[in-house]
Parts: sequence; C-alpha cells; structure tokens
Amino acid sequence: MASESAPFPAGFNISTSRLHIVPFDPANQTHAEFLVQLWNTEDFINSCGRTSISTPEKASNFIRQRVLQQYSVNQYGMFLVSLKEGENVTLSPIGTVSLMKGAPPDPHFLAPDIGFAVLPKHSGKGYAAEAAKGLLEWAHTDCGVEGAFGFCDPSNRRSRKVLQNIGMEFKGTAELQVFGGKKSAVYALPEMGDDLAVYGLAEPLSPE
Repeated sequence: MASESAPFPAGFNISTSRLHIVPFDPANQTHAEFLVQLWNTEDFINSCGRTSISTPEKASNFIRQRVLQQYSVNQYGMFLVSLKEGENVTLSPIGTVSLMKGAPPDPHFLAPDIGFAVLPKHSGKGYAAEAAKGLLEWAHTDCGVEGAFGFCDPSNRRSRKVLQNIGMEFKGTAELQVFGGKKSAVYALPEMGDDLAVYGLAEPLSPE
C-alpha cells in the first residue's frame, strides 16, 4: 500500500486500456525522482509555474506531508500514471493525474478539480484524457464524487482540449480566489448544471 496512513488496500490501482494509475508512495525512490523530473520540465513550469521540488528528498517530503494528507482527508488526491505493456506495466512513469479538493479556512469549492500532467515526449497521445477519465470514474464509483471542476489558464489550449475530451463543459472565465485572483477558464461536468454557486464558486463568470 502507498502508506500506513493512506486509505488504499495492498496492490491498489486504477486500470484503463493503456494506463496503470497508483497512489504515490513517499518511500518509493522512483516516485520521488519522477516528480522532480516532471515538475521541472519546461512544459510543466510554463503551465503550472515553478515549484520548490528540486530533489528526490524534497519530493518525498511533499508526498508525505501533502499528498498523503489528501488521501487521508478525501480518499483521493494525486496519483502516478504509468504505461502498460500488454499485461505488464513499464518501469518508467509518464505523468500524474489528480483530483484535489481544498478545505476551510482556505478558499475552496464543494467539488474537487481534476488535474493532469504528462512528460512532453508522451503528450498528444490522449494519455492525460484517459487518465482523467479513469480517475473520475473510480472516484464516482468508489468515493461517491458526483461533480468535478476543471481549471486552466484560458490560453492553455492543450489543457482545454483535454477537459473537453473528458466530457466537461466550458462555463466561462473567472478570477478565482483559490488561485489568488488569477483568471482561469472554468469547466464542469454536465450533471453539475449551470448554477455553480451551489458548489461554492461565487465569482462571476464571463465569456472568453
């Protein structure tokens, strides 16, 4: 299992046609090294900004302190994505997929938001959408998650395409407090309807 504090049974994974999705383990050196690699690519920095995760030790601490906390509180969080080779899984992960939900007293919504990141050499192959669909389906079935947001920079066409490909609807743009007032494109699952205030999104939405 990922950790004694993580709510997953031994061998837990989410399987899709091409991908193998598992919880992060702070004791697994491969997990920590991959997070450093992914979060320091030019693509990730341009999309999400630079982080302080520059060494495997820092990555392990982040997983232990932040990722495991999300698992414990919400039963979901950020997961590691690897490619399958037939019935096997390659040793090299290709990305991450996450379902994150904030908590008071910090700004937060009543539905989690989906996130994804893939190494540049594996982008453009539909892996992000496949991982996101797999995680959302598992979260709905096993965790009772009924709604989810998708947020990204309005100019990030690749992320917007992924959100559309997993069935989310564009609701408009807003300067979201959870991101320090940064303007974001807002997507939501169709079943959430148009009144997103019931999920805690109080900021006014504008067209493109």
